[in-house]
Amino acid sequence: MGSTRNSVTVREVWQLALPSSAELVGGASGLQRGVEWVATLRSTFPLFGELGEGYIALADLALAQSLDPRLTLTQIMTELTRAEAVGLVVRGKVPPEAAAHADDLEMPLLLVADGTDLRALERDILRTLVDRQGQAALREAQVRQGLQQVFARLGLEGVLERLSSMLAAQVSVLDAHDTLISSRGPLPESDWATLDFPVQAAGRGLGRLEVVTRKDQCSPLDLVYAEQAAEICGIEILQRVARQETEERLGAELVSQLLDESLSDDQIRHRFVRLGYAVHPQLGHLVVAISRGQGDGPDPACHELAESLRWSAREAELPVAVAAHRNFLLLFLGLKNQGAEWLQRNWPAAYRGEDARCNAGISRLVHGVSGLRSGVAQAMEATGLGALIDDHHSPYHYEDLGLYRLLSGLRDRDELQRFYEEMLGALITYDAMHETDLVYSLEVFFAENTNISRTSRALFVHRNTLNYRIQRIQEITGLDLDDAEARLALQLALKIHHLSR
Repeated sequence: MGSTRNSVTVREVWQLALPSSAELVGGASGLQRGVEWVATLRSTFPLFGELGEGYIALADLALAQSLDPRLTLTQIMTELTRAEAVGLVVRGKVPPEAAAHADDLEMPLLLVADGTDLRALERDILRTLVDRQGQAALREAQVRQGLQQVFARLGLEGVLERLSSMLAAQVSVLDAHDTLISSRGPLPESDWATLDFPVQAAGRGLGRLEVVTRKDQCSPLDLVYAEQAAEICGIEILQRVARQETEERLGAELVSQLLDESLSDDQIRHRFVRLGYAVHPQLGHLVVAISRGQGDGPDPACHELAESLRWSAREAELPVAVAAHRNFLLLFLGLKNQGAEWLQRNWPAAYRGEDARCNAGISRLVHGVSGLRSGVAQAMEATGLGALIDDHHSPYHYEDLGLYRLLSGLRDRDELQRFYEEMLGALITYDAMHETDLVYSLEVFFAENTNISRTSRALFVHRNTLNYRIQRIQEITGLDLDDAEARLALQLALKIHHLSR
């Protein structure tokens, strides 16, 4: 039912001619029907004049009631359907049963605000039908101006909220590393499509605007609206990137001064304030050191992780700052009592465990300027040591490194190296010459608290095979594994072995 000869649909009339506040109450399945003409409710009968196929009707419900108190909105829609009209725009209160009736009739029922001039609205619809491109250009300019006004008042999130409402879609903006910055609107329940719009400013690619909408609801005008919103997003992201680059540059200088103690504590506090980060006695701090890799350029994954943590902290209204230092990105987080629990909850899954895309270390919870100084050193050491001793479980917590913290400070000393070679040198040489795994077997043996049954299961070998390996280890090292002192010496040597790889 309804003409399709005209290229202008009910949905496009809604977008191009109706006020931006117009609301679809019911009959969404008829939005793609073609509109031929428009008729407005009159104060005399017949109420809509000579209705024809493909007409869209405008009605003031208060006027209809004054003409005939028995006349209901459902009756009006039924009569319009018989006349093969394709839609109804009303001003007034719409009862729930009318919305359900619109769905049954597949007739779009659109509600405009009280005070809307229906005669002016009729002219706008006629202009749309006669000069669709001209009306589209006019509406495009109006929407752009409206989005700019929203941006001035409510920022990026306000623009996304407005766009989501206009397109009945979920809209998200992501930065150049594909890190989510903000998102608004629910995901369509079914049959949806994802559209991407580049976000650029000053000739620089800054990210993308993602629109997830129902396939049957996407029109060319939707694309225009999204492109305009993407331009506005570009302005905001460029400003954020500029602030971020300035913060990181200032942060790099600050970290150097913090570590070499060239400034007093008061001066350091003042420099942190310039980064928008407060240092006061009631606030605890975690420092996260993210490895930027050893290649010619920084690893994008480390920036993605830093940005994800930064946005999570800002959404939680926690103090946060980022600084570059040597081969690390350092993230400072201000926490009161949450400590590492907050970071654990908000750590992105893509940067956790065996599949972590980059290595990161986390300091203890520290306090004050002196604590921050220690925190930076702890976080960087945790990143380096963690990658050496266990390259499958980033992020690494400094407080979990145990004896490795002590041994790392001694690993360049000759005596430590001599001890390591005396304890494990012969065993390592034997493994290399005979392609055996005695060092690894010994390590698992200690990890299973010297329990033969558990160790054999962990190694997937028979108990007799394991007993033979233990005997060979004792013969090669000259140490008795029943002796507590010998076990301690070998365990220390194994930890040095990890640091020496």
